[in-house]
Amino acid sequence: MPPLVVVAVHHAGSGGGWTHRACASCLARERLIPLAFHPLRHDGTRLPYPEIVPGELVATLAPLGESPVLAAPIGRLLAAVARTRDRTLDADQRHAAHDEARAAVARLREAARQGSGTVGETR
Repeated sequence: MPPLVVVAVHHAGSGGGWTHRACASCLARERLIPLAFHPLRHDGTRLPYPEIVPGELVATLAPLGESPVLAAPIGRLLAAVARTRDRTLDADQRHAAHDEARAAVARLREAARQGSGTVGETR
């Protein structure tokens, strides 16, 4: 059985709640970000990669699961995408935010290359 990655948690008031895990193919198909990389203020529900991340990159990231090389790039990506949705920005700031998001995808792509080499070496 392939390794499973935690993608969501639900805390129940009257019990232990539940943990949702996914395999690499499910991570890719559903575009899920592992829970370890969710923003601290996120509520623990499933969080998909933003649409700016191409499907082929999501498929490359999925086998890496919770690889530490992905932590910073995913954090930057989520922050940049959140900034693109900030309605208080003027047109120039919004354009800069979209540039940041595209740059974050490029950094994520580079991290995926680094992580793929690491995963291949550990097998």
